[in-house]
Amino acid sequence: MIRAVLFDFDGTLADTLPLTLHVFQDIFKRYDNRMVSKEQIIAMFGPTEEGILTANMKYRGLMPSAIEEYFELYRNWHPSLVHASPAIIQMLQHLKGHGISIGIITGKGRRAYEISSEALGLTKYVDIAITGDEVTKPKPDPEGIHAALEALHIRADEAIWIGDSNADIQAGLAANVHTIGAKWFDTVQSATFETAPHDIYSKPAELIELIGQSVENPALDWKQLHWAKRIQALAQIGLTYTENAYDRERYEELRDISVDMMANCAKVDKEQIRQSFASDTGYATPKVDVRGVIFRDGELLLVKEKADGAWSLPGGWADIGFSPSEVVVKEIQEESGFQARAIRLLAVLDKRFHQHPPEPFHVYKLFILCDIIGGEAASGTETSEVGFFSEHALPTLSAERNTEAQLRLMFQLYHHPEQSVILD
Repeated sequence: MIRAVLFDFDGTLADTLPLTLHVFQDIFKRYDNRMVSKEQIIAMFGPTEEGILTANMKYRGLMPSAIEEYFELYRNWHPSLVHASPAIIQMLQHLKGHGISIGIITGKGRRAYEISSEALGLTKYVDIAITGDEVTKPKPDPEGIHAALEALHIRADEAIWIGDSNADIQAGLAANVHTIGAKWFDTVQSATFETAPHDIYSKPAELIELIGQSVENPALDWKQLHWAKRIQALAQIGLTYTENAYDRERYEELRDISVDMMANCAKVDKEQIRQSFASDTGYATPKVDVRGVIFRDGELLLVKEKADGAWSLPGGWADIGFSPSEVVVKEIQEESGFQARAIRLLAVLDKRFHQHPPEPFHVYKLFILCDIIGGEAASGTETSEVGFFSEHALPTLSAERNTEAQLRLMFQLYHHPEQSVILD
């Protein structure tokens, strides 16, 4: 069960990076008589503000004045350059409402952190803040995360860690905490992660969904679920290539262990898992789910699934012998009655990075824009109703098949057709 969420600060809880970079550039220009790029400043990150200036300024005699002016500018420019994010506030309120502790581990010094935290109204939500002044080893060392967990009396397997930089991801993994990469602000420290986190979130609302799932199913062990999938994949690959009878026995045992882990984690019957989760052969690769995206007068086509009584984009598993375009056209006709043609690819999403219920497979989701060329609305073998819905009147969605965030992304791409393909 999730009992605490730990956050980095700059670029994760607060969009303070533009301010920080601007102030550093001004100080280096005034006191060091040189222009320093944003990329150069980001490369200096790790120590506190004082530590960065101390390590990188050439004119040492001006150091005390430069440090004081840094904080003066940071405070004075804060109201115009940094604004509170309603989505972040909503996320923090949701966490507190569910009794979840909130911690911050930041490379910022205590002085700069408190300026921002107070200005943005975040202080009242935070149970523990570990700044760069309180650690001897900054991120990627996990010292700050360990200190926060100890102060909160929380185990690593009861916490989530969220950050926006390579150092954040490395620190979380080193601390053995479920680690999420945050990509919800325009300015982040790392555009891509050198080391893959367990998940990547593009909106704070995705964390709210995760917490909701944790409350509904407190026994679910997300880390064990991840391990079970990896063990099954490695066992399947081993069984594909080994010619040694003893190795085959070992890989079969690993596959059995993965089934036990999944059953224990997701509270699903072992035989059901064995038939679906562990029955694949050949080199283990992600499965492919294809979804058709059709708009009519600004409304999105959805079908009601008989399986759960909720709504989804028409689509399903990719079939052998069919191209992605052929699959989506076939699925649209079977599930909605409409004849369609595929136009272009909108998005390729990794299901791990979006708040779907847990499942045994690793799945890539293809979203393909289509238009109607014939037919009429009709239910199918797996669907009971067909309808078009506006962005602000979406029905209850089949979370196994698509999330609200994904459908809102489709509306965004509809309104901005110039956008390139979204790729996880």
